Amino acid sequence: MGGLRQSRGTFPPREKKRPRRMIAPLEEDNFRKTAADSSCGFKAVNTLYRNSLSCGAVGTTQADLIANGETGEPLLVQNLLSSIMSLRILCALLFSLIAQTEQDGHPVPIEEVKLYSEEPYCASSDCGAWVLNVTWRDKFAENNEYEKVSYDIVVLRTEQMTTVHNETIHVMPDKTSYYHWKWTSPIPLQCTSHSVKLRRHNEHDVGEWTPLYTHEGQDINAAKTTIYPRDQVFMVGSNVTFCCIVETDKVPLSKFLNRISNRTYITEPIPYKESDVPNIHCCVEGNSSGSSVFIAYPPDDQNLTCITRNLSSVECHWETGRKTHLHGDKKTSYTLNGRDCKLDNKCVIRAETKQVTKWTLIAKNPLGVKTLTDTADPTHRVWLRAPSDISHDAYARNVSLWWHWNEENYALLPMICQVNLSGRIYNETFNGVGLSSIVLKNLQPFVKYTAQVRCGSLKHFYKWGDWSKITEFSTKEDIPEAVDVWIHYSEQNTSVLWKPLTQQQSHGIITGYEITIENPKDASRKIYKELNTQLCYNITSGNEESDRIIRVSAKNSAGLSPPSTIIIPSYPDNEVDISLISSSNGSFEMSWEEYPYSTCGYVVEWFPTYKKTQCAVEWKKISECDTCAFDSWNQSGAIKEGVRYTVSVYACTDDSPKLLKRSEGYAIEKQPGKVEHLEAKNKGRNVELSWAEVPLEQQNGFIQGYKVITLLSGSETINNMVLIKEPQVNLKLDPGSYTFRVSAFTSGGEGDYAATTMKVENSNDQMITATIVGCSAATLVFIIITVLCHRKRKWLKKLLYPDIPEPKLAGKWITKGIYCTQMTEGYIKCEIQEVHGLEHPAMSESLHGLDLISSNSKVVPAQHFYKNFSESPADVSYCPVEKLTSVIENPSYNMTILDSFDVAQIFDLTLEMQDAYLPAPNFVQNNFVVKDSYKPQSASPTNA
Repeated sequence: MGGLRQSRGTFPPREKKRPRRMIAPLEEDNFRKTAADSSCGFKAVNTLYRNSLSCGAVGTTQADLIANGETGEPLLVQNLLSSIMSLRILCALLFSLIAQTEQDGHPVPIEEVKLYSEEPYCASSDCGAWVLNVTWRDKFAENNEYEKVSYDIVVLRTEQMTTVHNETIHVMPDKTSYYHWKWTSPIPLQCTSHSVKLRRHNEHDVGEWTPLYTHEGQDINAAKTTIYPRDQVFMVGSNVTFCCIVETDKVPLSKFLNRISNRTYITEPIPYKESDVPNIHCCVEGNSSGSSVFIAYPPDDQNLTCITRNLSSVECHWETGRKTHLHGDKKTSYTLNGRDCKLDNKCVIRAETKQVTKWTLIAKNPLGVKTLTDTADPTHRVWLRAPSDISHDAYARNVSLWWHWNEENYALLPMICQVNLSGRIYNETFNGVGLSSIVLKNLQPFVKYTAQVRCGSLKHFYKWGDWSKITEFSTKEDIPEAVDVWIHYSEQNTSVLWKPLTQQQSHGIITGYEITIENPKDASRKIYKELNTQLCYNITSGNEESDRIIRVSAKNSAGLSPPSTIIIPSYPDNEVDISLISSSNGSFEMSWEEYPYSTCGYVVEWFPTYKKTQCAVEWKKISECDTCAFDSWNQSGAIKEGVRYTVSVYACTDDSPKLLKRSEGYAIEKQPGKVEHLEAKNKGRNVELSWAEVPLEQQNGFIQGYKVITLLSGSETINNMVLIKEPQVNLKLDPGSYTFRVSAFTSGGEGDYAATTMKVENSNDQMITATIVGCSAATLVFIIITVLCHRKRKWLKKLLYPDIPEPKLAGKWITKGIYCTQMTEGYIKCEIQEVHGLEHPAMSESLHGLDLISSNSKVVPAQHFYKNFSESPADVSYCPVEKLTSVIENPSYNMTILDSFDVAQIFDLTLEMQDAYLPAPNFVQNNFVVKDSYKPQSASPTNA
């Protein structure tokens, strides 16, 4: 990075412009060495003369002349003249060369080149130098040339001859000026030597490079390992390159990896993003070195404001802004109008009063400079100091305050003052020249106050000054205010009540009350009472013929308050219907009709309905009633939860108060108390429960009903639950042991329950009644059935038990048949026999009369035998072997046998081994074929 500037200097007067001729650079150098000071003066003559004497330019020395016996004076003159002639010839030749050079237009060499480093803002000499300054002069530049002159500048690292920067600059020619160019190096200049060369050129020609001009680094003479930079300040966000200079033939062991000279190594650029004080070390065998740098911010001060506090000096304040993170000798320094400031945000200098003044603040640290200015007339920026030594003189309703000023210049200053009275700004300000006292009015008697005072300039108000110290005082007592009085009627007594005065109303310490009772018709009956702290007074109601006037006053050390008056009527109208009052959000809502004779508003009175005490009455006076409604009032917790109140509305008249409305209710209902006297009566399975209502004082709300829960004894299982409104209930339960729980509930919740236990059993009367009723019903049914059966006996006999005639056999008949005999229970024995029928054999006779020839015998289970026959045993008593047909003839009865079928088929399916026994069905009870005779109606069952 480079920059250029010109420096003014003194040069010989410019000669007339001559034609130019080019000369070689070598000739130009020889010329500069021979005639560097002037054109052809006596100094050059003396130089040439000394050279001729020393070198034998004339050929004969002065010693030789003396030795030859000659005087040397003529010869010396000759030699001097000869030298002058030679010098004139040489001067003419030189001027000719210069003129020729200027004529040909070739740039002349640059002279007086100087290199130096810019000293860093650092107290230590080891800080890194980063800026290289180069100055030079062009002697032959013409001031009146309008075209810019260009210079090429090259910067190299001397030891390795490495180019690190090159730049071309353009300036206006001026031979009386020094040109100044600066360049910022990426590494400290102490790290290694840097060389610079320059040349001049224009549009047509380019001059020769100047010789190298070198700025030496510390790597030439360093005797130990050294790091640059050190103890230097950099801005946050900078990239810093460190270098380490080591001894010859040694190499650092840490971050220094890039070599730029025989003894110098550098790091890569290290970024620093935050404020810090980082350390870096260069470790070399047998030796090491370290360095610390500071990463910080430049000044960022703002808002310079200058004011005067004593009218003789100016005090300037400013905001320091962002923290720089610099301390000690590196922290920001401040100067105000050229004067050093000792504090970081405040500076005081002498003021020039009644004159607009400009103040300039310069904040400077190693990273930059910040300049702030402010302009004002000090008299327009007066900030007064606090008053001192405040005193007071207090009365009942006012106080006087005095104070002093510590600044003499305030005595003639018009000012305005303000008072802070007990934490609030007093509603009045005070003006005056050099104001030092004020009076505060309309204060409360017997009250402790605190006061502070501050003032400001009245003519050119700038801002309020500082508050004074706090002073405390108390006002004196004054007579109390009138008390709020009321009357309350209770049965045969009338009570006069009044509210205690607040601290602001009492104006002191209340020592007692005075009450006066007067009869307007009889002044001699005036009663006077003095009470201490009592807030009510009972007046016995008698047979008063006229109203009574009650006056009540409060008393303190300053005297009595104005009396409060109320009239008690001789016959108070205290009878109205009581209604229930509604509540909302913990308050009562009352409304009433406007009373036409009301002259001073209305009074709302309330008190606990069931907890009557002498002074338990509250009231509120309503001066105006636009809507004739009094809504949602709750006087500082006077309305309690779960308490029943009686609320009354009175009209305030010129005479005694007039009762307009009275209601009762709860502002907030709560859970009621426990029911009492729970009893249970058992009437068989019917249980009657009864209990007493919750006492009025414990209801805590309007009772909405009762909850009756029936439980099995020893269990929490609910058997039955009933909600009722009356304090009794009838329950019908099964026999068993039960527990009954009864509780009342309101809108505020359910109260505690009362419990009782009872065992339910069946009643003897009920059992007897049930038995008699059951037996009577059974008897009646039996009689009815008997009567019906008797009347219909023939029809029933025919239907259920018809008569069966005896069969008769005609003629003789022989056939094969099956003869079956029941053997054991469940088995029958059947035989196929030839039967020789006799004429009219009797079926009731024994079968021994028949000639039975047994041909085969089988034992068959009864179920197979009866499988395809009729269930009636009479139908299967005798069957032919070949075909079963109607073979029995009887004049009066023919027995119909089932359709013919092959008996052999039956035996093929059912007969078992001969003489085998199989179980027979249980229903087979009779022998189907008997030997003697056939008696179907009288056959007795046979057990096997």
